[in-house]
Amino acid sequence: MWKALEAIPRKLQIRSLKRELRADPSNAGARAKLGALQYASPQTPVTDQIRAQVPVRVAEVIIEVRNPCNYRCSYCVAAGMNNEPVKYFDLPALEKSIRLIKSKLIVFSLECCGGEPTVHPQFPELVRLLASFGPVSFPSNNSQNPQRWLPHEYAKRLAIRSAIHPEAEAKFERYVANARYLNGAGCKFDALFVAHPDRIAKIQFYRERLKAEGITFTPVSFIGEHNGKRYPNAYTKEEREQIGLEEESRYWYHRLEPHATRIRNFRGIPCLAGHKNMFLGRDGSVMRCIYDRRKLDGPLAKPEPCSVKSCGCGLMLERLNSTETLDFYNSWAGFADLPLASLPDSLRALTWDGVNDGLFVEGVAIYDELMRAYAKDEISEP
Repeated sequence: MWKALEAIPRKLQIRSLKRELRADPSNAGARAKLGALQYASPQTPVTDQIRAQVPVRVAEVIIEVRNPCNYRCSYCVAAGMNNEPVKYFDLPALEKSIRLIKSKLIVFSLECCGGEPTVHPQFPELVRLLASFGPVSFPSNNSQNPQRWLPHEYAKRLAIRSAIHPEAEAKFERYVANARYLNGAGCKFDALFVAHPDRIAKIQFYRERLKAEGITFTPVSFIGEHNGKRYPNAYTKEEREQIGLEEESRYWYHRLEPHATRIRNFRGIPCLAGHKNMFLGRDGSVMRCIYDRRKLDGPLAKPEPCSVKSCGCGLMLERLNSTETLDFYNSWAGFADLPLASLPDSLRALTWDGVNDGLFVEGVAIYDELMRAYAKDEISEP
């Protein structure tokens, strides 16, 4: 059908494809063809210069970890899924799949589905395997003694995002001692604090206490419902300031996120899932993402259209993503002893804030044009 369409004038092709989509809004092929015909690249001089002069060969790999959590936080987004029995890894199969990835830098993240990864019986072996290939980032409640699970030879390749949950508050000195140990071993340790409406008043105490210990502290938005209000939208201006959501210096991608949640249906839009972002199962199976679990023979050769209706991943779109960026590469290159990339000469005269602002404004323009070109505003899926 598509070859026959190519002989038809562009306007008639667009009209025909829109008819197809009105009859079947889930037709990813028609959506992809329509977007390719309609997309008009906005003016993005900062983004274009960085991409042209600093090509980034980096892949982000999500690893499936399944085991219970030893905490029961009232606001947990994975409530009901955080008591899953331990599921073991086929580590040789996992290593075989990783060796298929040819990127210069591979960054691993653990997808734990509400479980606490450090209580998994194979966690030390898993971390050792992944860190032998590249940096490893994972969430943790920091309740377990790191002397039990930390492979010291790879400590400098680990980035730990550890939330101070209510259970951790009750044993805060243990939390601090574990964080101090991990920092001392060479890990990158970031303390997070879920800004549930009932906990916001505690932010200043933890900010000052952890600063005194040399531990990075970052409040993060609570996502969910409380007292009939939906968060993070329900935060007051004062609460947003306490959490830090109003800071203009925030990284361009984080500033873009609220705008990019307007539509999270990317079906038909080419994305990096399975190409530069992929999901590996515990048996070594290669999949596009946690929402599209069709097994692949290996990493895809190029970006392909998204095939799921609702995407909960970070932005992975071919034209707008957080992986193939100078910032993502530089934030992880040092973990793997790789040289940092620098801004193109034509942009060095700008302050980083100027570049950051430019990337944010251009990101909004790219996102809006993608939604228009792929008719996401015009023809929505039921």
